[in-house]
Amino acid sequence: MSAGLNKGVRVLDAIKRFSTTALLTVAIAYFGYHALTGEQGVLNWIVVKSEISEAETELALAQAERQALEVTAARLRSDSLDLDYVEERARDILNVAHPREFIVEIETEDRR
Repeated sequence: MSAGLNKGVRVLDAIKRFSTTALLTVAIAYFGYHALTGEQGVLNWIVVKSEISEAETELALAQAERQALEVTAARLRSDSLDLDYVEERARDILNVAHPREFIVEIETEDRR
């Protein structure tokens, strides 16, 4: 009878060891999966980092455009009016030239 009891104890010990190992394996797999693909996981971090890089590039372009517009606006203010710039813009917008100027058209690949 003790042989059957020993066998049962050994089986229970084996089940306990297996279940502990299986539980730890499942827990590690679960947390590992979420560490990679979760909301704050590595893969999402890479995506967010690239989005930040794109946004910084877009911000730099917008800042450069704003600075150019501020320079243009400063040239057109009445307190510091740049008459040469106003004349240049008027000629460009109205498509006219001074009588003493020569217009030379340069053909580029875009116009062909």
